[in-house]
Amino acid sequence: MKPLVSIIIPVYNKAAFVIETLDSALGQSYPNIELILVNDGSTDGSMAILETYQSNFPDKINLINQPNGGVSKATNVGIQASKGEYIQFLDADDILSPDKIFQQIKLLENKDSKVMASCEWVNFKEDIVEFSSPPYGVFKDFESGLDLQLRFWNNQEMMAISSYLTHRKLIEKTEPWDENLTINQDGEFFMRVLLQASKVLFEPTERVYYRQPGLSNVSQQKSEKAYTSLLDSYKAYERNVLSAEDSHRVRKALKKVYQKFIYDCFPNYPHLVAKAEVLMKALNVSEKTFIGGPKFQQLSRLIGFKNALLLKRLLK
Repeated sequence: MKPLVSIIIPVYNKAAFVIETLDSALGQSYPNIELILVNDGSTDGSMAILETYQSNFPDKINLINQPNGGVSKATNVGIQASKGEYIQFLDADDILSPDKIFQQIKLLENKDSKVMASCEWVNFKEDIVEFSSPPYGVFKDFESGLDLQLRFWNNQEMMAISSYLTHRKLIEKTEPWDENLTINQDGEFFMRVLLQASKVLFEPTERVYYRQPGLSNVSQQKSEKAYTSLLDSYKAYERNVLSAEDSHRVRKALKKVYQKFIYDCFPNYPHLVAKAEVLMKALNVSEKTFIGGPKFQQLSRLIGFKNALLLKRLLK
């Protein structure tokens, strides 16, 4: 018997997209799956769609309905309800390629539970045929989860969490999703997972289609509340990673995390910029670090990071 894979899908007001997501999950060529659907107080008709699917696939779908509590709480509920040996997280508007789970299970056969699998993720808006690939260096094997995490921080890159396939034991060794965060909950959680992962193996033939957020979501992500939560998630990065490895390479990467926060936040919330500057200085990394695009990095080298930010603002 092939190991059971639990696909955990928290759903909040995704009626326009969730059918495609459910079809991609149920259409996996890997047969031994269960779907844990957590309706997080949707008000747009999502629940009716989920109920229809649960009625049509009662042996495959466990549907949970709860008052709105946020994606972290919904995901934690999904984890607790799941039974699979492996966990596949999936946003309610993203899409898996048909053989994604099959090929990753194959990749992980006879591997230790600390080994994770990843795959390519691509951006799309409406039709997955029209996708774009981010020019990232994360689409390869990594000798440890920390090595992948440092790649993220040093190069301002990311991995859509639906790209991973993770053994249940690795998830259970990690504290639950932080329900106090309102942004970057997934990045903060998987940072803690990656710190415990012995390796991350890249599956080269399959992919995840990551739907780009709409304008309203982008606006919410730039609010003061969002930036405050984002900085909280970065402080959690620092606490956890320095407990695992307190080294120059880690502190240098964390410095870039705070620099990127300042780059994104400036000049809208000066009190948050000031907090990030204090945190960055406390890392005691005298070596200069550079973030942003090639032109901004070149400008930073010439006139300094803060002056480059001021000039960038004036030229807008």
